[in-house]
Amino acid sequence: MRDAELIKVFNRRALLVAGGELFLFSILAGRLYQLQILDSDKYKKLSERNSVRIKLLPPPRGIIADRFGVELAINVNSYGIQMIPEEVTAQGLTVEEILNRISELIPLTEKEKEKVLNNVKKKRAFFPVFVKNNLGWDEMAKIQVNNLDFTGVYVEEGKRRYYPFDEIAAHVIGYVSDVTEQELKKDPSPILQLPDFKTGKAGIEKLMDKELRGEVGETIQIVNAVGRVIETLDDKKKKAIPGQRINLTIDKRLQEYAYTRINEESASAVVMDIYNGDVLMMISVPSYNPNIFLDEDMSAKEFEKLFSNPRHPFINKAIEGLYAPGSTFKMMTALAALSDGKINANTKINCTGHMDYGDGRYHCWNTGGHGLLNLEQSLLHSCDIFYYALATKVSMDVIQEMAYRFGLGDYTGIELANEKKGQVPSREWKRNYKSEAWYTGDTITASIGQGYTLVTPIQLAVMTARIANGGFAVKPRIIKNENEGNIFFPSLNINPQHLNMIKRGMFAVVNRPNGTGRNAYLNYNGSYMAGKTGTTQVKRITREERARGVTKQEDLPWKYRNHALFVGYAPYKNPRYAISVVVEHGMSGSGSAAPIARDIMMKTLELYL
Repeated sequence: MRDAELIKVFNRRALLVAGGELFLFSILAGRLYQLQILDSDKYKKLSERNSVRIKLLPPPRGIIADRFGVELAINVNSYGIQMIPEEVTAQGLTVEEILNRISELIPLTEKEKEKVLNNVKKKRAFFPVFVKNNLGWDEMAKIQVNNLDFTGVYVEEGKRRYYPFDEIAAHVIGYVSDVTEQELKKDPSPILQLPDFKTGKAGIEKLMDKELRGEVGETIQIVNAVGRVIETLDDKKKKAIPGQRINLTIDKRLQEYAYTRINEESASAVVMDIYNGDVLMMISVPSYNPNIFLDEDMSAKEFEKLFSNPRHPFINKAIEGLYAPGSTFKMMTALAALSDGKINANTKINCTGHMDYGDGRYHCWNTGGHGLLNLEQSLLHSCDIFYYALATKVSMDVIQEMAYRFGLGDYTGIELANEKKGQVPSREWKRNYKSEAWYTGDTITASIGQGYTLVTPIQLAVMTARIANGGFAVKPRIIKNENEGNIFFPSLNINPQHLNMIKRGMFAVVNRPNGTGRNAYLNYNGSYMAGKTGTTQVKRITREERARGVTKQEDLPWKYRNHALFVGYAPYKNPRYAISVVVEHGMSGSGSAAPIARDIMMKTLELYL
């Protein structure tokens, strides 16, 4: 009896299970019938329109850092809209139509649309093109929500360049901007065709552009008919290789201090290590913010305002500015006369305030005269007559050769673009470029750094470093070499006694109460600076101007005032650092450039001694 009841229960349950299975099977069969028979044409078309896309992965641009690893050029997260023209046109749409649809959600100016259309023409159809960069979160979300309506349009999270310290090292670091047509013609590398890819346009960004770029990666994606990614083949992925990290010799702390100290002037300054050539600081002011070249909203008028600024913020005056060296050149004239045997430590020359030679009269800046002077005293007082007298004894060719040995009139080789060569004239130079003979009067003018002589602030720093290090041909560098050992530079073969006379004179200039460079005096725990001032004439005050009451430099318009220069090194005993400062139209080397040099050198000693 009990067994029969159990059999009935089992049969009922088996029947229920079988019925359930039959029901599920009928649903599955129906779904399969719909997919395979009723919707077969639809899915066949979708399947046929699935495609494989090779997506290029942009590499992070290399970081640029200061000598202690403080990052001066970095990459930050950024959202942007990309478009693949090939996928747009494959749907029977035009790029213009897609741009109009996008502009209904986020603002797109006509200029931005035109830029996209131009980029589409320049690149192959399967390369992505940026529509708009630096999207806010809300803008990005609008595009993402409406993704299905924008065939071939994608929101990408990427990286953009950013300079966290703005202006303080802009001329050294440089900036990046859009790839130009000329660059594309010269370099067909696929990396340059990546959407919104940037290349270096100035400074280290330009010089080391290929090293900073890195290597492009790629991933393979399967996309469906509406362009949505349905699978990424990670096993086929090739990772992008980040660009090389570049460590510079500059010190961000010193750079920032110098920028703040001279920010109101139009000037440049360089501090370098006299033994290994490390440039610890290179400033050119006014400067510019390199981030502006990444600002898509920057107007043409704003750019024009910067470019037309008479103080030239985009020029690196430290390597591109050319100036008559003025009295900072007197050390070269003195060394030339010493090496040529025309003077010695006992030579004295009487300054009466002027010197007559031939048909000309040459004046000292001190019209009352300095009296009887030796070499060291001539530097102390920056007496012009002393050097005029040397010019009548020494050939300009000898002076030129000495200047060349100390780095003037030639490229220093620093790792920055657009360095100017400068110019130290000679008989041959004037014959070739002026078609004129060289006269002793030309040498007289050149002996005090006037006339045809032109130098850059970096050359003045090199000259001073070679004096301070005992006559070795140190060269400046801006990129740090992490793996080097001791550096040896060739000797200039200068008599040490001659250099010592120059050094004692430079010490007197700054440290004696009546020295012309007294405004550069410093005492950092018993460490002192030696140096030399210079003032170079930009425009002579005419007789007519004097009649109108224009008798002083400050009476002239800014652009006609004298340039102010100072070169120096410290500590005087056991020297280590050389400095050069040029203040455009600063009127006086002692009044304008010397105090700036004092403060920057004091900061250098505080940081490194």
